[in-house]
Amino acid sequence: MALLLSRSALLSAKLPTRDVPVPEMGPDAEVRIQQMSVNTRTAYFERIWAYQDAVRDWEFDQALPADERKGLTEPAPLDMAILAIVHSIIDENGQTIFTEQDIPIFGQWSKLAVTRIYEAVNEINHYDKNPNALIEAEKKD
Repeated sequence: MALLLSRSALLSAKLPTRDVPVPEMGPDAEVRIQQMSVNTRTAYFERIWAYQDAVRDWEFDQALPADERKGLTEPAPLDMAILAIVHSIIDENGQTIFTEQDIPIFGQWSKLAVTRIYEAVNEINHYDKNPNALIEAEKKD
């Protein structure tokens, strides 16, 4: 018989974490990532949508004749993979250790290290799976 969770059990539930080996940063180097909460995932996607809106607005402005433009500034590029990493790497207390202002730092990291971490973020959040496939897999368990 399945365990029916109580309110207190639900409120005290922890998000899944995973330690990801990053040998590019040292022989025993690891980072800890945490699955995004609903709120974190919403903030992550809202930031992506805001960026896409800003790009669309700038492109529309650039398509106007020069004398009709609003003079919008082209948005700085946003690396969505690094943004996902920023929202996922945590310390030993479960607190995120990076903010969006830290994104330029990742440009100095090994591409392989960033890819390794990003792939783990995708896996722990099931972003690498089709939602329908996840539902079907759960039905089989």
